[in-house]
Amino acid sequence: MGIIDEMVIAEEKASEGTKRMNILVLGASGAGKSTLIKAISGCEVKTGVGEGVTQKIDVYNSSTWALRLIDTEGFEYKRIAQINTIRQIKKYIKDYIINNPSERDGIDAIWFCIEGTSRRIFGDNIEMMNKAAKGWKNIPVFVVITKSYSETDIPENIEAVKKAFYKIPGVNLKEIIPVVAESYTINNETIVNPTGIVELCETTLKYMNESKEISRENLDRMVLEQKRFTANATVAGSTATAVAIGAIPIPVITDSALLVPLETGLTKAIYKIYGVKVSSDLIQGVVGSAAITMIAKSIIKVIPVVGPAVNAAVAGVLVAALGEGVMASAEAIYKGKISADQFDVIYNFIAEKMKTNTIVKVAIEYITNNADKLKNKSSKEIFASITGSSRKLIEKK
Repeated sequence: MGIIDEMVIAEEKASEGTKRMNILVLGASGAGKSTLIKAISGCEVKTGVGEGVTQKIDVYNSSTWALRLIDTEGFEYKRIAQINTIRQIKKYIKDYIINNPSERDGIDAIWFCIEGTSRRIFGDNIEMMNKAAKGWKNIPVFVVITKSYSETDIPENIEAVKKAFYKIPGVNLKEIIPVVAESYTINNETIVNPTGIVELCETTLKYMNESKEISRENLDRMVLEQKRFTANATVAGSTATAVAIGAIPIPVITDSALLVPLETGLTKAIYKIYGVKVSSDLIQGVVGSAAITMIAKSIIKVIPVVGPAVNAAVAGVLVAALGEGVMASAEAIYKGKISADQFDVIYNFIAEKMKTNTIVKVAIEYITNNADKLKNKSSKEIFASITGSSRKLIEKK
């Protein structure tokens, strides 16, 4: 069956309106990705022989199939080129997917192209694929053995692919499909016609519902991770400011007029990052809450009074603990576990998170155990030691 016949058959089975599967097309440079995309999308795609020709991310909508094909630069065998391709893919995911969650437009599946005429080891490429798609847990993978001109080589190639994937667990491999994307002339008498296009597209689309569900879960998780990353950076900036505010006695610093606007601004910023709508009364109330203030004072009570530098470091610890508590409450509101109008519930929730915060625990132990050694250290040095120990403790868990 020729490619024209296949496309006619496909038109009868294709589109589900505007609902499309988003396919990330990966593979080694020269593996035939661009030729495959051209055959399926009907779009003009720059193709060539030898060195890969795709130098950036390009997106093609098929006019026949309910597929959106995301073309990437080919994986090279030079490490720097591999890193650049992986960065390129991650940037696309961040810029066009994570930053536009309202479009609900994630990556639904991967077509991993392997050249059927190549005798290169497949394992290295599969490892690169894993790195490129990191974050998209359990994403369905379809291996496309391109340039499958020799029917006698197909079983051997399929078995080699299976063995390569078997050595790298955790990949959700669905199907292995040999494809010839365009006619190939062997000699004056033998021409290999395109084949496998319909099987590849039909097989992929069979998994649409499953793929969309996996994609939705991945997208929700990645959007949340991005919010956490941004909120953590905001908390870090505020804690640095709190440390810089400075070396004044601990009983004063907790109620300092200088810290109140900082804590208020931090609280407001975190809720905004998570996109949850809270009232100004709640934001003001977080800073002045009796539950939260009581926890802050109970923390201070057990920390030895060593000097101004320690006081400043403790101010940073308290702001960090508050910020992380607010983050936890924002996430709970974002997930629908807490209502934004449950003020007392939110205050107690944040207070409890502050009470059990790792950085608070580390600060108490560090200052208590090193009180005599801290008199000649700056507030930044003390705070850096506390946060460093806190990170190590979290990593061990």
